[in-house]
Amino acid sequence: MLKQSITVVIPNHNGIELLPIVISSVINALKYSEVDYEIIIVDDCSTDNSVINVSNLYPEVKFLVNEKNLGFSKSVNKGVYASKNELVLILNNDVKLNIDYFENQFKFFLLEDTFGVNGTIINWDDEQLQGGGKILKKSIFKIKSNTNYYIKNPKDEKFYKTAFLTGTNALVSKSKFIELGGFCYLFSPFYVEDIELSMRALRMGYKCYYSPKSICKHQISATIKKHSSKPKILKTNIRNKFYLHIIHLNGFNLTGWFVQLFCETIFRIITFKKPYLKAIEELISNFNAVMVFRNQFSDKLKFKGLNNDASLVIEDLNKEILSYESIEIKCF
Repeated sequence: MLKQSITVVIPNHNGIELLPIVISSVINALKYSEVDYEIIIVDDCSTDNSVINVSNLYPEVKFLVNEKNLGFSKSVNKGVYASKNELVLILNNDVKLNIDYFENQFKFFLLEDTFGVNGTIINWDDEQLQGGGKILKKSIFKIKSNTNYYIKNPKDEKFYKTAFLTGTNALVSKSKFIELGGFCYLFSPFYVEDIELSMRALRMGYKCYYSPKSICKHQISATIKKHSSKPKILKTNIRNKFYLHIIHLNGFNLTGWFVQLFCETIFRIITFKKPYLKAIEELISNFNAVMVFRNQFSDKLKFKGLNNDASLVIEDLNKEILSYESIEIKCF
């Protein structure tokens, strides 16, 4: 099988505790696959000597150092645009790869419409599953992203699809990433940007895949929870889910979602759920920018002769995923 060269892009903010372990695993996996590679770390204003320490340990690693804190989306985009290879692994700084991580992924990129592929995520210290293939579900008009599926007996010849690529570990086509415009900056500093980008890819006719045998180990939210308060994390997650729906729903589905949002907001005012209300405040402040982004993407769809919204894409994809043999559904 043809193996393509790979660039690994790792956004980093004060991740020195795990970063050397992560890089060691990445190098071992790349060498095991016998491909040309480069590793780019985009350092987002670390204060823990990440750059100096990792440079001394791994002089082959390239660093792009942000002058100010940019967050996940802008940092990853910066790394992908600077990469020299067509295949780019976007990897969190708290994820280590099994040595054969890439071996089952090259085949997906023999298909012209592949946007990217995810592996299976397990806990850093044990074999407990964290993430697999993704299923998006509808709750009235809301899109829910808390469902994973796993394949008990995966077949090597089977190409399993996923509803989105998690930014924890996503091997993507650089050319398609750039065509889509990369991660949307409105979602900074973190959360939901990976779902939104995947939805753009799916609506543009590209495919996202899940490789069950590609295993990586994740230290859950080791970076975000260390540097952000729980209310900020909750508020940002809620706000970014608002953005996702506005960008990707159309017509009756979008109108219904706004009605559902209005009803839920009234309830949150009565019960004074502060993170939710702060998210609403930021939605109002950034509404025009979200609509500009939505309209720009709509123009791309029209240029390709496409007219769809997330609801149709989700419905068709779920039918295919649920038809797979040996499937196991887990929610979190």
